[in-house]
Amino acid sequence: MDITTQEQTATVESKTISPAEEARLKRQWAAEEKAAKRKREDDIDAYKDMIDETVLSLAPDLADFGTLQNLKVDETFNAFKNALALKKELYDYKDSQSSHTFSARNGMASICIGYNEIIGFDGTENAGVMKIREFITTLGADDENREILADLLETFMKPNKKGELNPTRVVELISRKDKINKPLFSDGVDIIVKAQFKTRTSTFVKGWFKRVNVEGKEVKLEFSISTK
Repeated sequence: MDITTQEQTATVESKTISPAEEARLKRQWAAEEKAAKRKREDDIDAYKDMIDETVLSLAPDLADFGTLQNLKVDETFNAFKNALALKKELYDYKDSQSSHTFSARNGMASICIGYNEIIGFDGTENAGVMKIREFITTLGADDENREILADLLETFMKPNKKGELNPTRVVELISRKDKINKPLFSDGVDIIVKAQFKTRTSTFVKGWFKRVNVEGKEVKLEFSISTK
C-alpha cells in the first residue's frame, strides 16, 4: 500500500463509516492503483516504440554517412600519397611522424592527415622508475627537485584501469632531464622512454577552410573525420 493509500485509509479510519462504504472505497482505491500501473506500463511501451522508430529511421543514413567518412579518409590519404613521397625526397627526412599537415599558401585552407595512436609500455619501464626512486633518495630535504619529482613519480606510477603507467606524464619527466642533469635520473628517464611503444588505432583527416558567406564575411569552417 503506497503513502497516498495509507493516508486515505487513515482518513477513513478516523471517521465512522459503514463496512459496505469501507469496502467500496477499498475497491475504488485498488482500481485507481491498477489504472495508474496500467498507464505507466502503456507509457513505457510508448517510449520503447518511440525509440524503435527514431533509431530505425536514423540508423540507415548514419550508416551511409559512416561509410562515406571511411571513403573520404581513404580518398584524402590517397590524394596526398604522391605529395608525401615527394616531401620525403625533397627534404630528406625519416618519416616517423604520425601526422602531416598541408596548408594552402593563400591561407584559405589546411588539411592534416594522420594516425591516432595508443602509447603502451613493454614492461621494462619499472627498472627506470626504480632508478628515479633511487635518485630521489639521494636528494637533500631542502632540494626543490625532491618534492616535485616525488609527487610526479607517484602520479606517474598510478596505473590506469589496465594496470599500465600514464604515458602522458613521461613528457614531464623528460622536461626535467636536462635541468637536473644527473646520470642516475637520466638513465631512469631513458629506460622509461625506450619502454614505450605506439600502436596505431585509426586514421584521421582534419583541418579547416575559409569561405565568404552571403553577408560578405570570411568564415573559417573546421572539419574532423576519424575512422578505423
